[in-house]
Amino acid sequence: MNTSRKTKRILIPALISGTLLWSSFSFAHCDSLDGPVIEDAREALNEQSLKPVLKWVGTEDEDQLKIAFQSTMEVRSLDPKARELADQFFFETLVRLHRATEGAPYTGLQPAGSASVAAKAADKALADGAVDALAQKLGDNVTKFVLTQFHKVRKGADAETVAEGREFVENYVRYVHSIEEIHNIIADEHVGH
Repeated sequence: MNTSRKTKRILIPALISGTLLWSSFSFAHCDSLDGPVIEDAREALNEQSLKPVLKWVGTEDEDQLKIAFQSTMEVRSLDPKARELADQFFFETLVRLHRATEGAPYTGLQPAGSASVAAKAADKALADGAVDALAQKLGDNVTKFVLTQFHKVRKGADAETVAEGREFVENYVRYVHSIEEIHNIIADEHVGH
């Protein structure tokens, strides 16, 4: 396994799984049926206008979204079942194109309520216009995470057996790469979704 893949295997769960934030874990947010993308998609369908959703896709995908929207609008008028299927098609197309814009794979629409606690907190802070409590919680949890990882590495620094040495190296790699990733996120050098 190359270093980058091993780093991701160790780091991504630590950063995203709630170790840093909360105990809830989920990648779903933009692909959640109650997430911001679908919320805007419903608005677009109700207003019969793409304006609410164009921001979610890149310019290179606008034509594809327009075609999907036109088809959806035509089919919606047939009957309730056709409307439901057409809406689903539009939601899936929009989310797939949005995820591609983020450089993330499309894995299907997720059920309402599947967004992570962290994503919900971020959205709530935006809705409330106040981020201080969220920033404080993030800072406290990052500090706790860094301290825990630091002490795990320090504790294993005097490993006497090969097995203990390997455990030390695994903790060391997780610690150093976590610090690098946190730094990159803060410095806006983070790549990927």
